[in-house]
Amino acid sequence: MQGILIDNKTMFEDMNKTILLIATFDTKEVEARYLIKKIESGGLTVLTMDAGILTPPRMRVDVDRSQVAAHGNMSLEKALATGDKGICISNMVQGVETLCRELYDQGRFHGIIGIGGGQGTDIGCAAMRSLPTGVPKLMVSTVASGRATFGPFVGTKDITIMHSVADMQGLNFLTRRILDNAAGAICGMVQGIGKKVLTPQGVPVALSMLGTTTPGALRCKDILENNGYEVVCFHQNGTGGIAMEDMVRNGDFKGVLDLNLHEIGDRLVGGLHGAIREDRLEAAGEIGLPQVVAPGSINYSVLGPLKDLSPAIKSRKHIVHNSYLTLVRLSHDDLKKVGLVVAEKLNRSRGPTRLVIPLQGFSYPDREGLPHWEPEGNQIFIDALLANLNPSIPVRELDEHINDPGFIDPVVETFLSLMKTDTLPEKRL
Repeated sequence: MQGILIDNKTMFEDMNKTILLIATFDTKEVEARYLIKKIESGGLTVLTMDAGILTPPRMRVDVDRSQVAAHGNMSLEKALATGDKGICISNMVQGVETLCRELYDQGRFHGIIGIGGGQGTDIGCAAMRSLPTGVPKLMVSTVASGRATFGPFVGTKDITIMHSVADMQGLNFLTRRILDNAAGAICGMVQGIGKKVLTPQGVPVALSMLGTTTPGALRCKDILENNGYEVVCFHQNGTGGIAMEDMVRNGDFKGVLDLNLHEIGDRLVGGLHGAIREDRLEAAGEIGLPQVVAPGSINYSVLGPLKDLSPAIKSRKHIVHNSYLTLVRLSHDDLKKVGLVVAEKLNRSRGPTRLVIPLQGFSYPDREGLPHWEPEGNQIFIDALLANLNPSIPVRELDEHINDPGFIDPVVETFLSLMKTDTLPEKRL
């Protein structure tokens, strides 16, 4: 296959769909060779990247470890001279992140696969997180089960992690079958994609939601789709909202209907669904996208089993969601603080922003006669929010519950009014 030069590195011309294989070839060369043969037998090309630091591989790789290190903070020689394994790994992580995105932007590959243990998974997933959502990503990992958390590996991206069951040290009847399955999986994913990874069928907009605002969110979605919009819903479970923020910054949406802010309040009190980063409710404002915001589910936290909660927490209004999760109302002091946080975030908005507030409850159980109903606490939040909000941001208070048509319909109308008239799609029949 004809070679070409890219950034002074010899690569191979992309005749067929190509899969990038990242591995630490100093310890995983045998497994990598096997995986390459399996992928190539499926009619795809493999682009290899070595992220090892101990010794050079015996086989030729397309992107060697020195090139990877050079895209980090220091050369491989300088990193090794420190004698600090942590520094070396960190440098390789940064190198694969930078180099992987550069190669993808150059059209050098269509999907990515990695194999490894703890360090290999850290390196491989770092490369995968640098890629856009929708690019096929598969990590075969020894740490894909057990008590380990996957948050640091997956982040907000669509990474598929396959448990290797046995350690990836040599080929045997088990590791061969695992690698066979991995090759089949990544080949199938790559063969199934077109030239564009994400291709909206209508004007793409983001909608935040959670179980306790599902009725309202579904009505929003139906109305928007009937008006020619393609709606992507993000579950506010700590990661979903930040994934939405990342995609907004990536330019994937034309507007945001932020119906549910649960992750902000839960982060403030250390709940299980708190946003995994601080920047929730910031991306649309930063880049000037139209956004309509409502305080859905912001007034409670998701905590652990009821039996494990302190007497002080149990004294608040709460709901046993299941044997593992309890929904607990925020204290009045917490509601005041979260109102201030929301105001500060909205005040930084550079684009058209509207705030709509339901006065009869922020979530399904926050309704008169139901367990979370506490209008005094809601008003404390509202007062703090409005007292600190930039007066230039229009606010509409509706004497409705967040899930009622009397609230949802005006919210959607407000959102549609913010979208530029000349870019609105034709209404579907």
